[in-house]
Amino acid sequence: MKRFLYLLPAIALLLSACSQKSQLNGKFANADNDGKQVYLLTMKDFNAPFQPVDSTIVKDGAFSFELNDSTEVGVAYIVVKEAAAGTPNGIPFVYEKGNIEMYIDSVPKVKGTPLNEKSQAFFDKLAVVAKKMETADAKAAQVTDPNERQGYIDEMQGLQKEMSTIGYDFVKENISNRIGEFYLVSFIDLFDDNQVQDLLKLASPEYQKLINNLLGLDDQPQAQQGSFIGKKFIDITGTTPDGKTISISEYAGKGKVVLVDFWASWCGPCIKEMPNVVAAYQKYKSKGFEIVGISLDDDKSKWTAAIKNLNMAWPQMSDLKGWESQLSAPYNVTSIPYTVLIDKDGTIVAENLRGQELENKLSELLK
Repeated sequence: MKRFLYLLPAIALLLSACSQKSQLNGKFANADNDGKQVYLLTMKDFNAPFQPVDSTIVKDGAFSFELNDSTEVGVAYIVVKEAAAGTPNGIPFVYEKGNIEMYIDSVPKVKGTPLNEKSQAFFDKLAVVAKKMETADAKAAQVTDPNERQGYIDEMQGLQKEMSTIGYDFVKENISNRIGEFYLVSFIDLFDDNQVQDLLKLASPEYQKLINNLLGLDDQPQAQQGSFIGKKFIDITGTTPDGKTISISEYAGKGKVVLVDFWASWCGPCIKEMPNVVAAYQKYKSKGFEIVGISLDDDKSKWTAAIKNLNMAWPQMSDLKGWESQLSAPYNVTSIPYTVLIDKDGTIVAENLRGQELENKLSELLK
């Protein structure tokens, strides 16, 4: 009998290990988030939006979620309802087995499991380049000499290529898992067509078909679920940076062609595309073209600074609730940038036109 007593500690340890479940433990730098509700969002597949699967309350600056180890590894989000000022919202992490630690400051950190450590290293690299771009952009806005300004613009273009390389290398390394697949979609505007095709060659056939559908590369592309093309625009009312209330209906359906642009100051692809949008606005404004910007920012100072720095001289609205914004719900916005183009009589004629495609469509509608 005594010899079996020696096994009890080992058995107890084994049972304890078996009973332990994966957890996400979060800590806020800002104590003002105490009492706020935190949501855990996941998605079933790339064709479905993120949906809340659990929620909890912040206490003593911390929160915790028990994770389902049987859930397929993928990207998930933490969203804070009415987050305190300065708190980032819509924080991504890798939903995988193990204990995940999240520290939420102005720049969130996620660690504790292999793919989260890898993703954090990726975001840290992007943050370094993004900071350099922010500095160059600020300097370009201050100088008056055209040659000096062009120097900063060239610097930003070089940094954009560096960011593209970082993103390409990360996605290529992880294209065989849901993480690489997700970030290929998220950062697809960072890559040129050759890079996208190179990455798709490494992906599964099912994923290749999905991306080709999204990019409209199929021989017989199917209409995207939830497409608004051919329908009358849905009105949205929001608050401008100076506190006034505006609606899409003040501009759309009144003889103008209107682009509704969902964006945010923290969205890299949005910032990359904005010079094309500005150029289109400057070219066609006098011919009856208007833009209404709807921001998914949650920090007013960053929102207004981006409007100024990017020369976005058109109406803007936001409720400063990030991904919890009610302004994006009518159009089922699950990723940005997202745009709808409304013709003169108020009918939506296109979605997600960018660069030359937007230019061509405006030329057709405003000739």
